[in-house]
Amino acid sequence: MPREHKSRREVLNAIREVPSLKDLLAEHDGHYDHELDLEVSVYGRNYGGKKVGPYLRLLTYEPGESVMSDGEWGGNTFYVVIKGHADVWIKAPNNQDIKVAELKPGAQFGEMSVLAGVPRSATIKAPPDSQAQVLEIQRPALRLLRKLTAFGESLDKSYREHSRDSMIEDLKSRISLTSEMFNELRTISVFRVFSKNHSLAREKSQIDRIYLIKQGWLRRERETNGSSEEDYLGHGFCFGVDGAMKNTTWPYSVTLLGRTEVLEISIRALRQRVALRESLVREFAPFSPPQLGSRASSKPVVREKEIAAQQSLIATGLVDATNLLVMDMDLCVRCGNCSLACHTIHGQSRLLRRGIHVTRLDAPRPSAVQSVLAPAVCMHCQDPECLTGCPTGAIGRFGLGQIDIDSRTCIGCGDCASQCPYNAISLISRKAKPPEAKTGLKEKLRDYLRIAPEPLPPAVDATEDLLAVKCNLCSDRATMNPPGSKTRAYSCEENCPTGALARINPRTYFTEIGAIEDLTLFDQTHAAGRNIHKSDPPKRTSHIVGIALTVLLTAVTIIGLRDFGLGERLLGFLNMRWITGLVGLVGIAGVMTYPVRRRIYTRRAGPLRYWLLSHTYLGTIAGIMILLHGGADSGGALTTLLMITFDLVIFTGLLGIFLYFVVPRLMTKIEGAPLLIDDLKQRREELQNELADIASLPSEPLRSIVRGKVIPRLVSFGGLVRQYLRREKLEALIESARQEFAAEINGLKNEDREKLERAIEAAATLRRVDALIYLHRSLKLWLAPHVVTTSLMLALLVVHIIQVIYYSAR
Repeated sequence: MPREHKSRREVLNAIREVPSLKDLLAEHDGHYDHELDLEVSVYGRNYGGKKVGPYLRLLTYEPGESVMSDGEWGGNTFYVVIKGHADVWIKAPNNQDIKVAELKPGAQFGEMSVLAGVPRSATIKAPPDSQAQVLEIQRPALRLLRKLTAFGESLDKSYREHSRDSMIEDLKSRISLTSEMFNELRTISVFRVFSKNHSLAREKSQIDRIYLIKQGWLRRERETNGSSEEDYLGHGFCFGVDGAMKNTTWPYSVTLLGRTEVLEISIRALRQRVALRESLVREFAPFSPPQLGSRASSKPVVREKEIAAQQSLIATGLVDATNLLVMDMDLCVRCGNCSLACHTIHGQSRLLRRGIHVTRLDAPRPSAVQSVLAPAVCMHCQDPECLTGCPTGAIGRFGLGQIDIDSRTCIGCGDCASQCPYNAISLISRKAKPPEAKTGLKEKLRDYLRIAPEPLPPAVDATEDLLAVKCNLCSDRATMNPPGSKTRAYSCEENCPTGALARINPRTYFTEIGAIEDLTLFDQTHAAGRNIHKSDPPKRTSHIVGIALTVLLTAVTIIGLRDFGLGERLLGFLNMRWITGLVGLVGIAGVMTYPVRRRIYTRRAGPLRYWLLSHTYLGTIAGIMILLHGGADSGGALTTLLMITFDLVIFTGLLGIFLYFVVPRLMTKIEGAPLLIDDLKQRREELQNELADIASLPSEPLRSIVRGKVIPRLVSFGGLVRQYLRREKLEALIESARQEFAAEINGLKNEDREKLERAIEAAATLRRVDALIYLHRSLKLWLAPHVVTTSLMLALLVVHIIQVIYYSAR
């Protein structure tokens, strides 16, 4: 561990040694010009009892001690050498450490991890025979130190030079140029950072630069015969190569859709280096973007939906996530188990089932529509906005690349929450009361058999002593991700019963995004989630094993019954009645492990979706065995009742499977953006009140039309059935209703006409909301009968087993 110099005077002296920082100590009339910034940076301050700073620490590293290591995430600190020097080591292709440079006093290093959000690119150590003294600068100091002109210029210059050199080093492994050519390229190229909506190129203007896109998204547009043609592209492409060999103009306009980093090469300077120009044109050819409109051969409706999805994914920022949580709404049964799992493992849910909704094609055909919801949960962005305002540096990028909050240094100011554009950070009371534990057997049994949904957690109403919380990929939960785990597990994903929830890499999951990137160039490492929507081998294996076992056991049992009947002895006292009964009992025991697993949220117990599959297949096997076990004679009244309850269990279970498969897919076709049932109920109440207000207005013609025609026609059983059969968009439904009542609308005065249109829109929308509420409720319609009949069946089964054992013993 390095030795920290606690003397503030030593820290001040170190600041004087750094040219870019010495202005922090500038004085005027005996007072520091930046007195408050200096105090926070060097001494720290108390704000309402919370310690903020210091942001600068003077550290001495012993000979050979590492300051930072290659590949580690260090987005919260960077350094300046004060005394001695530091050695720079990198990994050679043969995995050996090679010293490539020495950093002298005043040299700055590690800032790229802070500014670009990337892992450390080298290992920095104190020399083997002497100490190295460095000044550590924490991220929160940046917004203060940027006020210093020299520091801001030094930081920007360093960032641009390092980024340019990094891009050129990356090019060395991808294109064939001589060392002299790469040096020439370094002298004529500039690393540039552009903001959103910057116009990189204008159609028909002269091409005077070559742009190599390192990071960012852009839109190309071209006017053709009075119509506009556009597409979207990402990083890795090279623009303007055609202008290197001849004078020509841009065939399209290029507009940047967000912060974009590019390597800019002057064509005028390039033309003065003939050999370099010819080599670059040849080597950059593979990175040229496709011709605008080259995919016009695709079906227009498919191309239109792909473009719309690309625009939505880029505009919402989903593509810039490094670990994105998505819900396939065709699979989501709206059970809320993901939020409950998050609440249970963290004490406060960080997963809000509202967020960004995207409709896309997951295959190149118009019918392959996928409805995806990205809940309001941290996406661990490449360029996180939440990090910019934290005064203590509590929020940062931690060891696994995830954005997390250090509760020890968080002061609950809420700056990170206000900066996050995705509503993914919450403030909770630091002294929240733990939930009351259910200790008694009666309470535990009642909770286990409870059918009602989990009660909502209490609202956070504290205003003091707050703590910011967010998704941290369950990285601080040793029970979920114990040391040495080969794979990452997330409680929300592990506890989704249908596999609707998945953590994914958006660049590979959204194929329409991968298609507009040149991933061979400047590809960055992303935290890869398990893409279970695309490929889930354990699920496929579970289906194969389940089907094979069901068919095999059924076939063997039928053959055994045909050859031996139910009563003929096979092995000792065993006969087919005993065998089928025991196999059925084992199946029922296996079935009952699912509700037990469903209560496990805080540790690994296998994904719940596989347990549900096992539950389904074991239930099927148990049902077949018990039915064959009963034979043609149902027995006495108790046995008959047992068989009836067992049949009801099977029926309600099959009903649940049917509803789980059909209802979510029907909902995605009529709901538009997914809504929680609580939101739908609130919206229904608003629409009912609006209709009631309009229907009670004093205008007689308006009142009679609304009461006598609009409400009976639109808010009717037929209107409800129409929602399920036609599955038209809400806008089309409302327009159709307006056309139906066009005569009534035209026959009213202007002020009443507008109110009637509002009533028609409210009535049509109300029936759509009702349809969605009924679908939500149908997903739980089967659950209460299934649980009740299962409980009764188990009780009767215990009595039946006791009865069989008793009579067998006699």
